[in-house]
Amino acid sequence: MVASYLDPDLLVVGGGPAGISAALAASRAGLNVLLADERPTLGGQIYKQPGPGFTVTDPAAMDRQFRYGRSLIESLDGTGVAVRLRTSVVAVEGRRAVLVTEGSAAHTVTAQRMVLAPGAHDRPVAFPGWTLPGVITAGGLQTLAKTQRVLPGERMLFAGSGPVALAFPAQLGHYGAHIVAALEAGPAPRPADFLAIARAARGNTALLRDAARYRSLLLRHRIPLRYGRIVVRAEGDGRVERVVHAAVDTDWRVIPGTEQSVDVDVLCVGYGFVPSLELMRLVGCDFDYQEDLGGHVVHRDEWHRTTVDGVYAAGDGAGVEGSFVAIDEGRIAGLAAAMDAGVIGADDAVAEAAPARHRLARRRALNAATTRLYRVGPGIFELSTDDTVICRCEAVRQRDLAPAIDSTDDVNVVKAFTRAGMGLCQGKNCQRQVASLIARRHGRPVADIAPATPRMPVRPVPISALADHSIVGPTLFLADDAVPEDAASVGPASVGTASDDAAPVGTGSDDTGSAGTTAEGTGEP
Repeated sequence: MVASYLDPDLLVVGGGPAGISAALAASRAGLNVLLADERPTLGGQIYKQPGPGFTVTDPAAMDRQFRYGRSLIESLDGTGVAVRLRTSVVAVEGRRAVLVTEGSAAHTVTAQRMVLAPGAHDRPVAFPGWTLPGVITAGGLQTLAKTQRVLPGERMLFAGSGPVALAFPAQLGHYGAHIVAALEAGPAPRPADFLAIARAARGNTALLRDAARYRSLLLRHRIPLRYGRIVVRAEGDGRVERVVHAAVDTDWRVIPGTEQSVDVDVLCVGYGFVPSLELMRLVGCDFDYQEDLGGHVVHRDEWHRTTVDGVYAAGDGAGVEGSFVAIDEGRIAGLAAAMDAGVIGADDAVAEAAPARHRLARRRALNAATTRLYRVGPGIFELSTDDTVICRCEAVRQRDLAPAIDSTDDVNVVKAFTRAGMGLCQGKNCQRQVASLIARRHGRPVADIAPATPRMPVRPVPISALADHSIVGPTLFLADDAVPEDAASVGPASVGTASDDAAPVGTGSDDTGSAGTTAEGTGEP
């Protein structure tokens, strides 16, 4: 890995398996590549590495995901790929991207092409009690376990669906966690499912061996796996103390009279993942809708080109299909960028991409064989009640959304009237739930409900990173030690001053929310 390119041939956004693979393929083909990732280490979520301050003295003692991720990251050494960590890409316009490195001011790079591989985040599910301390997503708990070697409780319940519902409880049990049960919302496999999986086994034996190993770990650690059950609510005084779960039908809707309660101090929720689409939407890509791949997914051709010239998309950020698919998609996207740049011929690109395409076909055959088991049911978004907090950042409850939703089917309008989606997470936790409420209220498919209009910066960054320090004036933001004596007359835009009806910068009010010194793409003027 070398010094960063100011104006690279290719900018790769995301340092997970797709981003690393794209950078490797493009660099080996002859492109100057800059790889940017907002985390302090490469590897993404699935191959997350221990954070700064941790040293792995015996890699053999770590799990296979760590070791594979480590080898993938080390393959960047000596390739000439420039890597910038702790660096967020907060805006894209044309071939220009605005990057903010932690502790530094924003700067712009001009790239001839971009591979967007931002990964995915946990699918948010709003149910009564989901905001209680002790309720944590699979991704959050994975971060604690993998990078900090921390388990947050003594009695844990895992609730989710898909391969993660098998793998993650087994991994937690291996770390020493006491998992009282693992709840899978999908149905138990039938003989026909096993037959379909066996037919798709060619090329997927390693994955199937892993599944068998995880199942044996659940048995070894005496973790019961219960199918067709979903979390109904979490209860507790100040933190989660018990969880109520119930049986569901094929659409994941609760079957009355099947509720059961279990005492726990941690509830880990893992109902799949949602692509991080902010940059793709900001740059103007077209989208399709596939709930089982995360909802809105970017439209791509066979080379993973998006509908925007020079922009490619790969990995879970383009549709959640797992790390092995992400690796091969990244390779194809990197080759496509090199082919389109003219540094590799079309015939050579096709030949080099052929093994990856073959592996993708086999992976997707296995995914198709498990569709009945892992299909996401609409009932997952019907668990909230009028009193349930939908937007955590702005503390907006479902009943607060109702008047706006009654009058419109536009997420942007609901956002403007209620502030749902204007907080630090920029709608990651609430926008899908709001869309579902709109769809049910107006009798429309949720696929027809467009997300809120994207705004830059797509990641929260300090105002100081974006500010033009050459512009000064008494009505602008001032440093704490530079507040003039007559600051009270300047108005609420100055640090440390306030009027009777406006919150000072850095604080907040019940009516307006935090004014803060963090820039967010709220969509407000």
